[in-house]
Amino acid sequence: MMASRQLLGVARSRALGSASLGLRRMATVSDSPLDKKVRQNNWEDNNFINYKKMSENLAIVRSRLNRPLTFAEKILYSHLDDPHGQDIERGVSYLKLRPDRVACQDATAQMAILQFMSAGMPSVANPTTVHCDHLIEAQIGGAKDLDRAVSINKEVYDFLSSACAKYNIGFWKPGSGIIHQILLENYAFPGGLLIGTDSHTPNAGGLGMAAIGVGGADAVDVMANLPWELKAPKVIGVKLTGQMSGWTAPKDIILKVAGILTVKGGTGAIVEYHGPGVETISATGMATVCNMGAEIGATTSLFPFNDRAYEYLAATKRKDIGDFARSYAKELREDEGAEYDQLIEINLSELEPHINGPFTPDLATPISKFSEAVKANGWPEELKVGLIGSCTNSSYEDMSRAASIARDALDHGLKAKSQFFVSPGSEQVRATTFRDGQLKTIEEFGGVVLANACGPCIGQWDRQDVKKGEANSIISSFNRNFTGRNDGNPATHSFVTSPDLVVAMTIAGSLHFNPLKDTLKDKDGNEFTLAAPSGNSMPPSGYDPGQDTYQAPPKDRNTVSVQVSPSSDRLQILSPFNAWDGKDAVDCPILIKAQGKTTTDHISMAGPWLKYRGHLDNISNNMLIGAINAANGEANKVKNQTDDSWDAVPAVARDYKAKGIKWVVIGDWNYGEGSSREHAALEPRHLGGLAIITRSFARIHETNLKKQGMLPLTFSDPADYDKIQPDDKVDILCTELAVGKPITMRVHPQSGESFDIKLSHTFNEGQLQWFRNGSALNTMAKNAKN
Repeated sequence: MMASRQLLGVARSRALGSASLGLRRMATVSDSPLDKKVRQNNWEDNNFINYKKMSENLAIVRSRLNRPLTFAEKILYSHLDDPHGQDIERGVSYLKLRPDRVACQDATAQMAILQFMSAGMPSVANPTTVHCDHLIEAQIGGAKDLDRAVSINKEVYDFLSSACAKYNIGFWKPGSGIIHQILLENYAFPGGLLIGTDSHTPNAGGLGMAAIGVGGADAVDVMANLPWELKAPKVIGVKLTGQMSGWTAPKDIILKVAGILTVKGGTGAIVEYHGPGVETISATGMATVCNMGAEIGATTSLFPFNDRAYEYLAATKRKDIGDFARSYAKELREDEGAEYDQLIEINLSELEPHINGPFTPDLATPISKFSEAVKANGWPEELKVGLIGSCTNSSYEDMSRAASIARDALDHGLKAKSQFFVSPGSEQVRATTFRDGQLKTIEEFGGVVLANACGPCIGQWDRQDVKKGEANSIISSFNRNFTGRNDGNPATHSFVTSPDLVVAMTIAGSLHFNPLKDTLKDKDGNEFTLAAPSGNSMPPSGYDPGQDTYQAPPKDRNTVSVQVSPSSDRLQILSPFNAWDGKDAVDCPILIKAQGKTTTDHISMAGPWLKYRGHLDNISNNMLIGAINAANGEANKVKNQTDDSWDAVPAVARDYKAKGIKWVVIGDWNYGEGSSREHAALEPRHLGGLAIITRSFARIHETNLKKQGMLPLTFSDPADYDKIQPDDKVDILCTELAVGKPITMRVHPQSGESFDIKLSHTFNEGQLQWFRNGSALNTMAKNAKN
C-alpha cells in the first residue's frame, strides 16, 4: 500500500536534475502522432483533444514524482494549471485543474447560468453544454409527458435556450435524453477531464474520462476560465478478474462495491477499475459501474481505455477519436507497479447478482439470500412496480437483455404481473431499440415507455397506485433509493439492481422470486425456468440517432437577448450575498439538530420542487424539510428559540433572518450525500445561515457550502455531536479561522455552564477569501475589478 504521505521536498530537488529528461520526452512528443488536430466531438468545430499538452504536463509531473502513476492521477496531473509548481500529495493538496468541458442538466443549469450572467462575460471560455432531462414528469407515457413538460416549463426552457445561444453553449432540447447518456454518446473521450453539475457525471468514466460531479458555482469557475480546485483524491483500486455469465451483469459490480465501501467509503477518492476482467465488459457496462460510484461518495470512477471503448467510439461515429486515443494508449491506463491507497479484488466468475436497499444504496444482498432478507426484515413482499432505464442502465445492451427476458415470458404466455416502466436514456437508444424491436417487445410485455428523461429516478413520477404512507416495494435499475426519493412516499421500499433482475421479478410480482433457481408457471400451468438474458452490446445495424434535438449556438450572438421577468415564480436574478462582518458570531440558535442520514434530498427535495430551481427564494421553502429533528424525531417541525413556538424549518429560518439572527445546523455523518445540487447550500445561505456543523461531510456538498460563503465545520471529536442539545445556543469564533487550525464553538446550554468544543475545517487560503467576501462569486467579481 502507498505510504500515507507523499511529500515532494525530495521530488522537487530531483526535478531540476531531471529537467533534461523532461525536455527529451517533450522533444520526442513534438513530432509524434499527438500533433494531430482531432475534434472533441462531432458538434463543435473548434474544440480539439490536446493529448500533446497532456503528455507534456505528465512528463513534468513524472520528473517530479519519480514513481508509477495510477490512471486517475495521469488524467488529473495532465490537466494541472501549473504542473511545475503544483503541490501534489494524495488526500492533502488542493489541485488547480483545467477541465476540458463543462456539462449542466436543466435543473442545475438555471442557477449556474444565472451566476455566470452576473460575472458579466460575453461567452463561456470553455466548451459547455446544457441538457434538458430533469423537468419532465412521468405520468402517462413518453410523447404526452414530453408535450406536457414543454408546455409547463416553457419559461425555463426559453430562458435556457436563449442563454445558451447568447453565451455560446450547446443546448440539448427536452426529449434528447439524460445528460449522462448524451455525454457518453457524444462528448466523452479517453483521458479527458469533465465537470458536470450532476452527481452521476462519472458515467463518462466508462470511456476512460475523469468526469466529476460538482455544484453550479464550480461550473461557473470553469465557464469563466478560472482554474478548478479539487482536493487531490486518494485512489481506490478495484481489480477485476474472471468473466461474468448468466444473470450477472455489470451493475452487480458496483452493487457489490457499494456493499464493501458503504455510502461514505469512497469519499475523497477516485475508484479505478483495472485487471483482466475489465476486457470482458462492454463500454456501456463500464459506464453503469462508474455512474453508480456516486453512491459510495467517490469523486469519480474510471476504467482504462481498451478495445471495448474503441468499439463504442467507432459505433457512435467517433472512430477518429478512438484512433487518436490508441496513439496515446500508454497513458490511458495505470502504470505497471502503480500503487493504490486501498485495493479491492472481485472475481467476476464468482460474482452473484445483487439487490441493494431499501432506503440506502449500500445495503447489498446477493440474490441467493434476498428472499430470506425480505422475510427477516418484514419488507413488503409483493412487488408493486418495476422500473428500468435511467442514466444508469438504459444502453442498447441493457434494453436488449431486458427484452430477451420479456420475450421468454411472452413465449410462455406470461406478461408483467407488476406495473412496469421504461425510461430510455437517450433519443438515440429509444430510436434504435424501437427500430430493432426491443421496445415493441417491452410494450407487448405490459411495459410503459416513458420520455427520454430522468423521470421516476429523481422523483419526477406522478405515482397513483399507492397512497402516501402506504408500505410497498418497488425495484429499479436506477442508482439511488433514499427514503421517498422516487415517489415522495417515505413508506416505499425502493430496491436497486440490474435491469435483468427487475424484469424477472416483475414477471413474478414478488420479491421472493429468484430467476436463477425458481420456476414460473406458463399459461398452461406447466413449470418453466427463465433462460438467462442475452443481447448485443451494440446494435448490429448501427445506431439510429432519431430526432434532431440539438441546438448549436448561432454564429451571431450579439442580437440574442436573455429575458427574466421580475414577476416570475420560476426564475430570479441573483443578488450578491453580504460579506462577513469580521466579527465572531454570538448567541446563534441551532435551527435544527439533524439526526441520522441527511442527504441533499432531505436538505432540498427534488420532485415537485424542481420547477423552482431557478428561483432561490421560492425553492428555499423546501430547505431541510426532510431532515429528522433530534428534538422530536419529526421532519419539518422545529422550535423557534425567540418565542418557543414550533413551525416548519424554512419558516423559522426566515423569522431568524428577519430579526437579524444568524443560525447554525448540527448534522450527523456524511451530511449532504447524494445529488450535487447546490441549492442545498444556497438555501441555508439565503435564509441567513452561518455554519453547518457535522460529524462529516460528503465532498460535493462541503465544497458547495464553501462556495456560497458558509462555514462547513466538523466536530474535531465526532462524539461531541452528542453533547449538543437542539435548544442550545452557540458562539462561532470566526476570527480564529486560519488554514489548518481548528476553531472554537462556545456552547451555551439552556441550563448549566457554557463549554467549548473544537471544530475542524478544510479551508485553504483561497477558500477563506470566499467566506470573507461572502461567496466565491463575490470573490470573482472583486478580483475582476482589481
